Amino acid sequence: MKFLFVYTQKGIFDIAFALKGMGHSLVVMDETAVQADTTAHQPYLDTVRERLMAEHFDYVITYLYIPELSDICETCHTLYIAWVYDSPLLSVFHASVYNSCNRIFIFDEQFCNRLHKIGIEHVYHLPLAANTLRADALAVTDEDRTRYSCDLSFVGSLYEHNMYNDFHSHLPREILIPVNHFLLHELCNWKQPRQWPILPDAVLNRLHALHAESDQLMEFDFPEEYYWGIQLLSRKLAEMDRITALNTLAETHIVDLYTQSSGQLTENVHLHEPVDYYTELGKVYQLSKINLNFTLPTIESGIPQRIFDILAAGGFVLTNIQPEMSDYFDPGQDFAVYHDLDELKTLTDYYLTHEEERRAIALHGQETVRTNYTYEKILQQVIFICEESRKDF
Repeated sequence: MKFLFVYTQKGIFDIAFALKGMGHSLVVMDETAVQADTTAHQPYLDTVRERLMAEHFDYVITYLYIPELSDICETCHTLYIAWVYDSPLLSVFHASVYNSCNRIFIFDEQFCNRLHKIGIEHVYHLPLAANTLRADALAVTDEDRTRYSCDLSFVGSLYEHNMYNDFHSHLPREILIPVNHFLLHELCNWKQPRQWPILPDAVLNRLHALHAESDQLMEFDFPEEYYWGIQLLSRKLAEMDRITALNTLAETHIVDLYTQSSGQLTENVHLHEPVDYYTELGKVYQLSKINLNFTLPTIESGIPQRIFDILAAGGFVLTNIQPEMSDYFDPGQDFAVYHDLDELKTLTDYYLTHEEERRAIALHGQETVRTNYTYEKILQQVIFICEESRKDF
């Protein structure tokens, strides 16, 4: 089959590597990184349109979902595969999501079900994957061991830049009190998925006035209170979760944080610059005794990319529980899970002092990913689903 891979901002090339390795014909367009978080015209996509009009492709494929690219594929009668690793991806809140050319693959079952309920076809639920070939080729030097070896590490954002921080000074006290109560109640509480509160009309009206891009939500019938609950609260809760957990662990352990965030609210946490996804990230994962995962609260049920990447590198994962974990993994055998802050502290102490058990779990998790969740295996399922549904296009 012939694929046109269009590179996206915040994307990687693992899909392209896998398709090439599987023997498919592949054209990569990476001269410009296409943005998923905009509805504005992107002139580079005119080049994609010209390519599709001049040459036959079975599929266009991208990370994330690009509304304008979907419209182009609809016009050119070419199937468009979007591999989505963010949930909910805001670019999906666009009328183009109804295009018949779309084959959108979402790793969060709850969000996928929400889209089905409002009549969006050709949205499919599949887990994410890892590039195990790159992980297996990882060459760790003595210098790497000195640089990256640690007890506890976390690689990710602290989300200090969020809508709540931007807008809370514009919201009246009677609105902020219940919102803040929700945030404090949910802080470091991973026992069950967060249920976003239904925001009253007064809050929705104020948010519309403050947020210029809100009109795109009106292009199709998506529950407004769900959209705005996530927009206003989820990343603020992520900030609170991550800073609280890291600071708590840093009271008794050495914690290394690799991030683009400023880390101004962290205490005793060792801050590092971000690491390169292709050449350094796997070394951090492999050389950390415990790799922490704090799932972004917007991910209601799914398993984030971070866990697949850590396991592929042979790292040990200590993660908050997610509903879908037992569907694809064996929690306790492939990784360790916590439900609240106290359990996070207890398990951290335990696994730092039980090296043999920790290594056995890391090895089991790595083998599970190698067996079931390589890009090649998941892409085989993607292609099968797309070929089966081609008759509907």
